[in-house]
Amino acid sequence: MINEIQINPPAATYLSPVRMTDLRKINFIFGANGTGKTTISRVIAQAADHGHCLLNWKNSTPLQPIVYNSDFVVQNFNQQNAVKGVFTLGDNQVEAEREIARLQPEIDKFTNQINSLMTQLDGDDETSGKRKELDDLEPALQEKCWKQKQLHDEYFQAAFVGVRNSVEKFKAKVLSENASNSAELITLDVLREKAKTVFSADISSVNSVTSISAETLITYESNPLLDKPIVGNQDVDIAALIDKLGNSDWVKQGRAFYEQCDEICPFCQQSTDAEFAKSLDSFFSNAYDNDIQLLTSLFNQYKSAMTQLETTIDSNIELGNPFLDTELYTAESQALSERLKRNQQILENKLAEPSRKVSLEPIDSIVTKLQTIITNANDASRSHNQTVANISREKRVLTAQVWQYVLNELTAVLSQYEQTNTRLNQTIRGMDERLKNKQRERSALEQQVRDLEKQTTSVQPTVDAINSLLGAFGFDSFIIKVADDATHYQICRDNGEDASRSLSEGEKTFITFLYFYSLIKGAQSASGISTDRIVVFDDPISSLDSDILYIVSSLIKGVIEEVRNQTSYLKQVFVLTHNVYFHKEISFHKKRSQSSAMSDESFWIVRKQHQSSVVERCDDNPIRSAYELLWQDIKTSNISSPSLQNTLRRILENYFTMWGGMGKDQICDLFEGRNKLICQSLFSWVNDGSHSIHDDLYINHGEQTNDSYLRVFKEIFARAKQLGHYNMMVGGENTSSELLTETTD
Repeated sequence: MINEIQINPPAATYLSPVRMTDLRKINFIFGANGTGKTTISRVIAQAADHGHCLLNWKNSTPLQPIVYNSDFVVQNFNQQNAVKGVFTLGDNQVEAEREIARLQPEIDKFTNQINSLMTQLDGDDETSGKRKELDDLEPALQEKCWKQKQLHDEYFQAAFVGVRNSVEKFKAKVLSENASNSAELITLDVLREKAKTVFSADISSVNSVTSISAETLITYESNPLLDKPIVGNQDVDIAALIDKLGNSDWVKQGRAFYEQCDEICPFCQQSTDAEFAKSLDSFFSNAYDNDIQLLTSLFNQYKSAMTQLETTIDSNIELGNPFLDTELYTAESQALSERLKRNQQILENKLAEPSRKVSLEPIDSIVTKLQTIITNANDASRSHNQTVANISREKRVLTAQVWQYVLNELTAVLSQYEQTNTRLNQTIRGMDERLKNKQRERSALEQQVRDLEKQTTSVQPTVDAINSLLGAFGFDSFIIKVADDATHYQICRDNGEDASRSLSEGEKTFITFLYFYSLIKGAQSASGISTDRIVVFDDPISSLDSDILYIVSSLIKGVIEEVRNQTSYLKQVFVLTHNVYFHKEISFHKKRSQSSAMSDESFWIVRKQHQSSVVERCDDNPIRSAYELLWQDIKTSNISSPSLQNTLRRILENYFTMWGGMGKDQICDLFEGRNKLICQSLFSWVNDGSHSIHDDLYINHGEQTNDSYLRVFKEIFARAKQLGHYNMMVGGENTSSELLTETTD
């Protein structure tokens, strides 16, 4: 059956798209002529010029639509003598009919199995099928992949080129990489550091940092002179005194002054003899002088090596190598410089007091730290320079490593996706295969039925049925006969003359409907009689009198019950009409609670709004009586002047003249003065408003005129003491213009 009808412009009077959803087995559609009902029936009939409109079939299984509308009349009853025959099962092929009856439940069983499989695959209104579950995997995976892209996009834009602006493309790239990427997995920090170089827009090689060496300075730390007291000759007679006093360095300093004072002691100013001068010279012998010279040389060499080392250290900072840890390198360099300066002072103190034992502070640990920093910088520089030399390859390698890192973060997500995807695909493939097998088996059974139908079908049962109905309903001036080719009908008088061109409009309408009624029970070919189908009745009562209208409604109600009880090949029915009485008659059901729609039926109204057709669903039967419908019209906010004229005329004629027995003059006499003139003009309008065109020279029905007449319309009920009826019919809904405004004389 049809679940949904979509009507898209340009489709007759439908200027905006319309959707009729959640359709039921039985669907009643009411609308005035020209509102767009026939367009709905043409969409269901799948007319050629309505291909842009869509039908949504349950389980995606189309059924055969059989539609009665004006198109059907033109196509099947065009005043030609021969009308295409309707084949029904013959009465003389009992065994074949029994076989068809036996096969049909098997076909229905396969149909149910097929529908069940299709529901499991594609879902229905309440559940989603396996294909939907499979489709839903993609958005969930896309979202999780996109979060990883957003997390790393700042650093790895170059690796994501081509997929950065598309969720779908990024997800597809993840799946592609997951299937083929074998790059090394490295840490995020390393990836980011490499990306600074490899993905840099202005990448260039860098100079290495100069290694430092302090071997010479470190060697000086173990020089024996530092731990050796440098003193004079101990064999001299004054040596004991100098040793006792421990003033060898003081005496050495005074010796220089003594040589300038002509044998006068520079400290005590006492005269000395030649023997004392000789003793001093002997005490400070050549050995002493040699040690002093070695110590002086050691000091000078240490100072020179220190200066050279500091120069190298400073030049490395000035080099600006981006991989050198400048902060740490500067701190360690400062510590080394301070230690070297202290050692230089220690050597100066040793020269001033050679007899003292001293030791230099070691620098090897600091130098080792500095050299490690330099080594790390140079290693990074070499790697960087190699990258620069092979930038294309490095970009490919790093890009693969970035994707490998992303894949590693998505391991659990991808694993779950692959398991679910594999499971659903296997399930769908299996169900598709079973579905194809069921469809093949059903097709084979349907072919058997068609073959049997060809043996048993005939147009004669339809002729007998139509003639029986014609006779039963008083149409005795013509009958249906089988044409000579046994596949068409002829409409003939009792004397055998052709009657097709002399039928009245009512006779033509009735015979066409009976033909259609027979067609929905049979087929226009010798096969396909037992095919499931839907039926549409679009205004089937035009030109029929009330007696025939009742007959037609009875036949259609029988079809509705067949659909409701599922006792035939008819699976769904649509009834479209503009006739209030027919709508009430055809939609009546004793089990319906008040006017609420039953679970297997739906009610719709087709209207015109701003020159465009709209279709509205109703929770209950929207039509109670023609008189109620007239009141409903005047309560609409956009009623036009011509419609208002006709509506007011019909309400007043029905209520006051036909039911109340009051004439125009009686009602007008209820008013005096100006209001009486307005009332008389209203009745003049009422008398000719729907039958003639006013002369625009005298009357212009604008909104202001409409409002005046609507106020007088209400006042008529008030003056006639019928305001209670007026209020009942108006109810609490919004009304047109000033319809509910109180009026006074």
